Amino acid sequence: MINIDSESKNMTIIRKDTASFTLSLNNYELKDGDKVIFTLASSLESQKPLLQKEINKFNDGAAEIFLSTNDTNIEVGKYFYDIQVELSNGQVDTVIGPARFVVEGGVTY
Repeated sequence: MINIDSESKNMTIIRKDTASFTLSLNNYELKDGDKVIFTLASSLESQKPLLQKEINKFNDGAAEIFLSTNDTNIEVGKYFYDIQVELSNGQVDTVIGPARFVVEGGVTY
């Protein structure tokens, strides 16, 4: 399970947990030809992401982003993420972030 702060969009997850969340835009319904890109990095200056997921299939104009156990099997610590939308008309917008992505330790693994 993932906790997302509604104002800052900071996320917190337990290491090795799975999570799913939906991204919808207020003024646009995502459709074929669009892309949503979730990127996780160790720092804002990092040139190589720890994780990048591209979503190009949408339900009712929204993107579901799924994080697997493998995706969240990273060291406990503080990271950064953003979500970028690339529309079929060429427009590119970072719609969330950069925001914090905190991985906490768990007791059961």
